[in-house]
Amino acid sequence: MVRILPRDVLRGRPTLATKDVDEAHEKIAELFCGHQLAPRTSKSSVDMKLRSLHRGDVGIEFLDYGADVRIEPEGLQDFHLVQVPLAGHATMQVGSETVDSSPNMATVPPVDRPFSMSWDGGSPHLIVYVRRLALERVAGQLYGGKAAGLGYGMDLTRAAGRAFLRSVVELHDDMVSQPQAAAPAFVQGLLADSMMSRLLMAMEPPVGSDARNADGESRLVRECRELLERHAFEELTVPDIAECLGVSVRTLQTALRAEYGATPSELLRSIRLDRAREMLLEANPREQSVTAVAELCGFSHQGRFSALYLKAFGELPSESLRR
Repeated sequence: MVRILPRDVLRGRPTLATKDVDEAHEKIAELFCGHQLAPRTSKSSVDMKLRSLHRGDVGIEFLDYGADVRIEPEGLQDFHLVQVPLAGHATMQVGSETVDSSPNMATVPPVDRPFSMSWDGGSPHLIVYVRRLALERVAGQLYGGKAAGLGYGMDLTRAAGRAFLRSVVELHDDMVSQPQAAAPAFVQGLLADSMMSRLLMAMEPPVGSDARNADGESRLVRECRELLERHAFEELTVPDIAECLGVSVRTLQTALRAEYGATPSELLRSIRLDRAREMLLEANPREQSVTAVAELCGFSHQGRFSALYLKAFGELPSESLRR
């Protein structure tokens, strides 16, 4: 799992520090939205430390209240947050649902429902800020339309959660190391879009959402797999696949890497190998040959096909044919 230390978040950026609850409330309201902030103990002060950096549609914050606090926002409305405790424990309450948050579980507050949060002292947070319209744009690229609503928790121990954290670190390092005027705009856009794509793919959809099927596939990945299965024996390039699905090559690659850990070419090769195995197991060895099956399934190099087949199924193609 990606390990992020509190001292490394926006290192070198100015740190706002205050022990006054009213000043802490004012600064956070200015940065995010109106809210109520109250210490949860008899101690009426905080020891807040805040660092913030925004660029375009995204931002990264380091926030540590230094005390047990309760936060009741008025509503996010036009932006999303992913809140990652770097240590300690926090909770978020949305209606009757409670999300227990730790370095292994981030919270993603709703934008259109009231919620409240309780942060324990000693739970500094990395907060990722994303404008709502920007996330909807990326969701449209991923899912071919408006995505279903997000869930409220993100499991950072799963592959998709770890991929999201890696994309946040990449974006963070670029924002910190390069002045905005010096960083090429297309690089900024690539990093921001990649982070937003991975955010969407790491989220658990709420109950009743149809953004993913029973196997956990997003609509884009499902449509890609179905397209490859229908045209497995044809000459397909990655740009061809992306064009048929109405997304960019980068968006397609990001989605497949997050859900399958594979490139489009690797997924196509896996589908072709499965087809070849089906044909070999059903074929009569007196009437069919390994070479003919390999060529039918898009493999022109016999030695390469045999090596890939052996790695995938633990036996040579000729052994499958003789069964």
